Amino acid sequence: MVLALFVGCTSGKTDKADQTRIQVTELNTYKDYVDSDKVLLGMPVRLKYDGNDQHLFIQDLPKWGITEVDDSSTVVHQYGQRGRGPGEIQMLNDFFFNDNHLFIIDGGQYFVHKYSREDGKHISSLDYAELRTKRKTVPDGPPPPPMPLNDNNNQPFVTLNETVLIPSHFGEAYLYKAVNWQGEKIADIAAIPESCTISEDEDAARSALKNKEVPAKDQCLAFPVNDRANPDEIYIIYSAIPKIEKYDLSGEKLWEREIPDTPEVDTLAIDLATVAKEHPDRRLSAMNVRKYVAGRSNEDGELLLMTYTNLVTRFAPRRPLWIHKFDAEGELVERMKLGSGEDLNPYVGMDFERERILVSPHMGAEVREYEY
Repeated sequence: MVLALFVGCTSGKTDKADQTRIQVTELNTYKDYVDSDKVLLGMPVRLKYDGNDQHLFIQDLPKWGITEVDDSSTVVHQYGQRGRGPGEIQMLNDFFFNDNHLFIIDGGQYFVHKYSREDGKHISSLDYAELRTKRKTVPDGPPPPPMPLNDNNNQPFVTLNETVLIPSHFGEAYLYKAVNWQGEKIADIAAIPESCTISEDEDAARSALKNKEVPAKDQCLAFPVNDRANPDEIYIIYSAIPKIEKYDLSGEKLWEREIPDTPEVDTLAIDLATVAKEHPDRRLSAMNVRKYVAGRSNEDGELLLMTYTNLVTRFAPRRPLWIHKFDAEGELVERMKLGSGEDLNPYVGMDFERERILVSPHMGAEVREYEY
């Protein structure tokens, strides 16, 4: 049973982040998506769904690669494997796909690997270390375990038209440098907010949290989301502020909109402020304000953002996974809360046509299907 709770709705567009009362949909029932008799999963952490082919891509930690399955749990391709050879992986941070190719971000070797979706084979790799800083020699010995990223903030990203966004070092003028597959610069994307600083006095950061403000060190935490309605455009999501900016890949800003306050997001900042107050011995440099950590979009230009759940914030209470839906102009139009007795990973697969959310439990070995 899907329970929809209507909590009221505001009308009209606004650029100001005010408290909102918007429709809430609670999703409390689910079923298994992957047939365990056909596909043995170890620990799926990131899911992405291709609505055109009706295939799910699964980052399964023990497999050191990406598994592509169809809706009947038949394995279509396996992309990448552990190793140091061409297309092999040391640390799988994230992955992206379009109709023809799949890309894996290998944070252990500073490569973006490109694979064919026709046969799953490796095509070529982009060395992004040289585009950020002088390459360091990869040490010998066993690679580290493939730990998932805690969030998508300021990480390499591949757009639908295969432009690669390389995150800048803090202190530079822009958040991302856009390059083509040959590593040639195309544009700078998203000016770094003037209020952002590389480091911040501990007392100033604690004071900001106490006053329900975002510390300066967290104000340039941001991640891109592809716009499937406009492949030459992207969203930049400021995770902590929070706000949405829209850019084309020439670097032109098209619009921006602050995200209105909601109780579930406001709670995350309060949780961190409480941790900072009750544990004065813990340095805030190791704790970031995270409100949104991942996003998906559909071919109608709608954007869905997944909230943080305090998974990696020590001493903070676990929070449910919420998905916020925005229209093509960045206006919040719906809030969905996923019910679960376990923590859920926020990197979900969205089947927009069939209105399904595919999600994996944290530290679990399954993929669940929620209908919305």
